[in-house]
Amino acid sequence: MIRPVFIVTGFLGAGKTTLALGLIRSGELKDAVLIVNDFGDASFDSIQVGATGTAYRAMDGGCICCTVKDDLLRTLHEIPSLFPDKTLIWIETSGISNPSDLIPLFGASSFLSESYSLRSVVAVVDGRNSFDWLLEQESAAEQLSMASTSIINKHDHTTQDLHRFKQQLLSLNPMSDISVLSLKDDPPISMDIFFDPNDYLSRGQASIKHAHLHESHGYTTQTIRWDGSVDETAFVDLFSEWIEQVGPGLLRLKGTVRTHEHKQFMIIQGVRRHVTFDYDHSGWPTENVLVIIGSGIESDAVGRLLDQILSLKNYEMEAEICQK
Repeated sequence: MIRPVFIVTGFLGAGKTTLALGLIRSGELKDAVLIVNDFGDASFDSIQVGATGTAYRAMDGGCICCTVKDDLLRTLHEIPSLFPDKTLIWIETSGISNPSDLIPLFGASSFLSESYSLRSVVAVVDGRNSFDWLLEQESAAEQLSMASTSIINKHDHTTQDLHRFKQQLLSLNPMSDISVLSLKDDPPISMDIFFDPNDYLSRGQASIKHAHLHESHGYTTQTIRWDGSVDETAFVDLFSEWIEQVGPGLLRLKGTVRTHEHKQFMIIQGVRRHVTFDYDHSGWPTENVLVIIGSGIESDAVGRLLDQILSLKNYEMEAEICQK
């Protein structure tokens, strides 16, 4: 059996996991094995996917295109025996992975080329980000230029002209089929939009060359954990103030926080300065943890945030901070 492979890429917070969860709920990925890569050491994305009962493998603590690439190769070799009834592979990369380092793998050995067929590279794009800003993020520019299919994820607070944005993306990659969708609110999409009658490698797109940065791609992930609970309003106020202080280097936030007011953990999702706080748990970790991804954010700034959180505690807490 030759299993079709779909590489799903997109910059930090674009909506890759939201896309996968929607396809899982609609049954489109019932025959798939999902490989979920998270740059940080707290497995938010893979935990959400695993909570659905879908066959998956988690690859955390580095990028699938470099630091954990060997784990990917090992998993691809194991899938035919571990999941003999699964007929396709969905690979969700981290938000800063370079797909050009993954694409050649599927022609690199006789086993991989005889077991898998790379059918599509899908780039998810946050419709709130400007084209110029995306070009400044090296990983984002490469992800878009390598995509055979792109999805502009439309949000309620999107202010830019998305038709113009679509034309700008086409100027970067005229070979990409681009759709504009609200991955959160629109009806589930069909896998048909990702299937191409030809193998990706046969279309010539993989010949585009890009410089490759060091293993962290110029970004840092920092994770803080603590025990206990905090006052919700006080936490939201201090966290919002910290976001303003830390500046434009902040790119992605994920977290779960126990508050005095609720039994469920509060879920924090942030892309740059767009941050939401809610209690729709949906398989997130049940611990106090914040993952902060960005460029040029000093560990001292994250340490100060932890100190401020600890000042809100309702009993003595032990804290841990680690930096990748």
